[in-house]
Amino acid sequence: MNTVGLARCPGTCGEWVQGARDGVPFLVDCPIDRFSEVKVALDIHAENWDIPLRKSKALQVLELLKEDLELPTLGGRVDFLRQLPEGKGMASSTADIAAVAAAALLALGQDPTPVRLAKLALRIEPSDSVMFPGITEIEHVHGHNHRVLGPSIPALFLALDWGGTIDTKVFNARPGLGEHYRRWEREIRKAHKIALEGIKQEDLEKLAAAGTISAQCNLEMNPKLLFKPFLDWVLQNGGYGVVTAHSGTLLAGVFPQSKAVEREVRSHLQGEAQQRFNPVYLDLFNSHPGGILTNALEYKENLAGAEPWRRRLP
Repeated sequence: MNTVGLARCPGTCGEWVQGARDGVPFLVDCPIDRFSEVKVALDIHAENWDIPLRKSKALQVLELLKEDLELPTLGGRVDFLRQLPEGKGMASSTADIAAVAAAALLALGQDPTPVRLAKLALRIEPSDSVMFPGITEIEHVHGHNHRVLGPSIPALFLALDWGGTIDTKVFNARPGLGEHYRRWEREIRKAHKIALEGIKQEDLEKLAAAGTISAQCNLEMNPKLLFKPFLDWVLQNGGYGVVTAHSGTLLAGVFPQSKAVEREVRSHLQGEAQQRFNPVYLDLFNSHPGGILTNALEYKENLAGAEPWRRRLP
């Protein structure tokens, strides 16, 4: 009988730090409670996939799996139950690729480990590290190394976007990006050091300070015209700094996560930010533990009555 694999991968609110160390690009991800959630119904005798046309990278990873597993045929249906905004710097492509690959591997009886998912994603494009639990550092272009830095720190993000999209592959192939990284390497090393301290000490204020330094460095390659007034406004209203999508359009204020702060942000600051900065998109995120959630089900099982998530990948 055919099987169904379910997988959910979080997106990101940009990156806490992104730059290069000794010329090698790396990033430190910032997972949030927004997801790519996928159901893959496999048919090992089918030749084709029923998948939305715009999800070309998800289709690519399925073809890679077929090739890696030396399967003569592999097909089926892919349904996206939840999706992330595309081209905003929320790791939508990485989350799609990881969730589709995890669901397909699970349905095939294979183990969708985070390392396996990351290697698959990096064969397609520069990728975030949201398939790993916690806050993770990864060499997102070359894919040589990754390391889990520690658990995610509770945080509230007031995220704004002023429109447009940026393609990750195009951004990372920009002329001058290597020179930009070299010019700002000292500042990025400083931001990285502060970020490591913040994660180790579970100090959101330090982590937000690191995010702010990295975001300021990124303005040279990815300008955000309202960066300075927005940063000032966040700090004046109890926030700790900002985090940005280095290869995307998103910019977010970082606030401590508490019921009182969330009430204030929802009741007052969201409306003021909309009026003052006039974004085309505004949302409120919470930090997330990171990592893939998965389940495997019989194809004819009543999905509505099934326990949706069995395990988080280690």
